[in-house]
Amino acid sequence: MSDPYLHVSSDFGGVTTAVAVVLVIYLVSSAVYSLTLHPLSRFPGPPLAGITRFPFWIACLTGKQVSWMHNLHKRYGPIVRYSPNDVSFVDDGAASAWKAIHGHEKGGWEFPKAKEWFITPSNGVYGINSAPSHEDHRRFRRLFAPAFSDRALKAQEPLFQRHVDILLSRLKTASQTNTKVDMVQLFQFTTFDIMADLTFGEPLGLLENNKYSPWVQAVFDSIKAIPIAQFIQHYPLLNTIFNLVEPKVVRDMKYNHFRHSADRVDKRLARGSDEPDIWSMVLAAKGDQKLTLEEMYCHADVFMLAGSETTGTTLSGLTYFLLTHPDILARLTKEIRSKYKSETEITMESLASLRYLNACIQESLRVFPAVPVGVPRVVPSSGKAIMGKYVPSGTRVSVHHYSTYHSEENFVDAEKFLPERWMGEDKKFEGDKREAAQPFAYGPRDCIGRNMAMHEMRLVLARVLMRVDLELCEESEGWSDQRAFILWEKKPLMCKVKKVVDRGL
Repeated sequence: MSDPYLHVSSDFGGVTTAVAVVLVIYLVSSAVYSLTLHPLSRFPGPPLAGITRFPFWIACLTGKQVSWMHNLHKRYGPIVRYSPNDVSFVDDGAASAWKAIHGHEKGGWEFPKAKEWFITPSNGVYGINSAPSHEDHRRFRRLFAPAFSDRALKAQEPLFQRHVDILLSRLKTASQTNTKVDMVQLFQFTTFDIMADLTFGEPLGLLENNKYSPWVQAVFDSIKAIPIAQFIQHYPLLNTIFNLVEPKVVRDMKYNHFRHSADRVDKRLARGSDEPDIWSMVLAAKGDQKLTLEEMYCHADVFMLAGSETTGTTLSGLTYFLLTHPDILARLTKEIRSKYKSETEITMESLASLRYLNACIQESLRVFPAVPVGVPRVVPSSGKAIMGKYVPSGTRVSVHHYSTYHSEENFVDAEKFLPERWMGEDKKFEGDKREAAQPFAYGPRDCIGRNMAMHEMRLVLARVLMRVDLELCEESEGWSDQRAFILWEKKPLMCKVKKVVDRGL
């Protein structure tokens, strides 16, 4: 008598084998198709990356995406297929990749942003940096642009100066007590306090308390989680499952972060429109230009991160490069101290004319861009020619900032920090392709806060160098060699404050 369980087991084993064979055939055929018949198969890149996106994810999750992509471009050239449906470009200096991907033709729209690349806001409302709708982005841009104009910044300059005063008092205390300072931390204190004053009508008190608030600390702690969130959002099924089983601690953390911004917005709105900050213009908007309350909450979050972290990063990077290039630091210090007899003469307007100061900032933005990765856009239904190559609809395309700025095809001695390349005085740099460097992005969705960031960086750096001499501590040598999780990790930049001079205050 036969055992029925043996028949069931045998049948199950046969089904399992059949499923395994079908799965293997599917995977092999998919790999063959991706490498030979896929529309992107003609683009150079590592074979494994043409089959699966996981090499890219591993690089992102380990903080090595910047160096990984840079090495791919050095090996395969200016156009690299780094996943089955993603292509990265190094702009050719004519801004052709920038124009094709981030610009727009007359009467048309620029490529839409890859929505899954941006962390979904807690209230589900996307702001100016990630709005999928072109119409919404245009509305946001029209509303907020006046807040970042020279006229508005001039009215707000006392606010900027006040926070720089507190920064200098911290440096003075460090010099008197012979205490090392972390300039990354001090710059982030300064930029977050300034942006909070503009965004909420009151600072966060980071400089005064000399420490991060729990909310700001949570912002920095969450940077490493950005690639994890992008990984989850990239796969719809995985995103759906995660939303169903999301741990309560993660859900509460996101809500508390959102609520912190929302409560501060509510507090600011209750004071009306008489204060010279961003919200005075928001409250003055009329008709269909007005923001909903949820849009206000979202933009408070956007401006706090985008207007603070990136500016602090650039100031930190520039300080490191200056301290490791004493001849450049000496020339810049001389330019500043010879122009002004006292700090009270230092204004945003007058600083804009300092050529070497501007050159140093531009070179720092090139060598150490605050956002070093490529921000993907999606090729529209008609497809598009980018740098002479046709790219089919639906492809994710991007210009990789770091690889573009460190390309020897674009900049002579690309790995070196050489502000002179922006001065137009040395024939050595005549072949530099300056149009390739677009650290504030390009096109109708470029950084709306560019003007403010440049004014703020000039003001902070000039007043610091006017007053103090800094010396890099041994433990911070090699500081620029660090990981990036979309944004740089930013190790402490430890410095000694060698002297403080009272220059007219």
